[in-house]
Amino acid sequence: MKIRNAILFLFVAVLTFSSCKESEDNPVITMSPTTEKILAEGLNIGAYGKDTTVLFPKADGYKIDISYATGSGKWCRASEIPESDNYQAESSNNQTAVRIVCAKSDDSLLIAREAKITLSSSYNKYVINVKQRPHQLAYFKDKVIYIPNTGGDFKMSVLANTKFEVYANSGKWLTKNSDPIKCTEAKAVEVPFYVSLNTGLGRSDFYRILGNYYDYINPAPGYVYDDKGPTIMIIQEPRTLHEAETVDVDKPEFHVGGLETMLGHDKENLSRLKKLTVINMIKHSDVDYAAIIAALNLDTLDMSLCNYYAFEDKRSIGQRMFFGCHLSCIALPKGTERIYNEAFANCANLKTVSLPSSVKSIGILAFASSPKIEEILIPSDSKLQYIYDEAFNTGGTMTSLFIPATTELSKDAFKGLRVKELHIRLSTPPTLNPDNEVDRGASVLYVPVGSKEKYVSATYFKDFGRIVEE
Repeated sequence: MKIRNAILFLFVAVLTFSSCKESEDNPVITMSPTTEKILAEGLNIGAYGKDTTVLFPKADGYKIDISYATGSGKWCRASEIPESDNYQAESSNNQTAVRIVCAKSDDSLLIAREAKITLSSSYNKYVINVKQRPHQLAYFKDKVIYIPNTGGDFKMSVLANTKFEVYANSGKWLTKNSDPIKCTEAKAVEVPFYVSLNTGLGRSDFYRILGNYYDYINPAPGYVYDDKGPTIMIIQEPRTLHEAETVDVDKPEFHVGGLETMLGHDKENLSRLKKLTVINMIKHSDVDYAAIIAALNLDTLDMSLCNYYAFEDKRSIGQRMFFGCHLSCIALPKGTERIYNEAFANCANLKTVSLPSSVKSIGILAFASSPKIEEILIPSDSKLQYIYDEAFNTGGTMTSLFIPATTELSKDAFKGLRVKELHIRLSTPPTLNPDNEVDRGASVLYVPVGSKEKYVSATYFKDFGRIVEE
């Protein structure tokens, strides 16, 4: 009996081991209905992307590959969720959770995009086809269209896959609204518009798109304003310019572009300008554009009645901004804080430069090699703080120069300076290097009352022909 029982126990043990081994080699496959549906129909998602988790039969780790049929970039990713994340508390022990994340569709992509996710293990292989619907959009192909002053009939290109309409902002010199246009598939639509004759300075206005999902005032959720936006700027060139023009850059009808819009881009037309007066609030870009005009035939540029907008960070005359300009006279706008290196260098015709009291520094060689400069007008209430090396080395002889009491000078600030009268308000002579290349014997130095004796013995200043207190 004992022998028979032992044999029976041994048989059962072998059978049990064999069953376990078979189970390990061929695990039981369980599949949720949701997963089966995804494998059969694919993962269909909307334009704003999706973050989802799919359960698969447990395996000894899945190898995941993603290939893309359409669309640019790797817009889809998939990864197995580790058991340590406790996600599988929601599933049975014989399932593995895979997270699939699809990004928001590119706003410029008006067609569906597709990807294929392949999951492989030593036991099985699964394929998920991912298809993402596009945004329903309509946007202008270009950001701006330039129109001659003569006006006429033109077309603007709209890329769309949905119904849309095009509206003129004001309709004063642009034709108003287009008829509704419906697109059932992604395509480029040429929308006609008309611009009237321009008898004034350059002007700008815009068209906007209204559609099912693209609204300038109330955009769709998740919409980000960029260069594929619902507006297009129309900029029309000015009439034939006069020799003297006064331009108010703060008029409300000039939505963008400022001085650039009002004076246009036609060099032949811009070359007619001899005197330009700019008034009202300006941006740094306006000053930058004035410098472009100054390189043509412009003789006088007066910006003394201008001030910078409060939001402007760049309140300066940039490095070489007016380098080699044609100007003979320039007055800078109020609020200008810095004049950078060589800003007015190599200007063969420049005679007079008027600085506002707001200027804090004058850079290296700022007025170098401009031999006709007679005056650099610095006001008595100037806030000038620092003058850098050879700022006034014009190569010619100036009539006069005023240096306020607030100013610190580099040791070579006056190197190359030739001036008939130098008015300096510093009670203590600044420490300067000698400049033996310039003869100051015929020049007059004006200093504060009570400081003459200090200047008489000071390096650089002692070489002036006369020193006078004032």
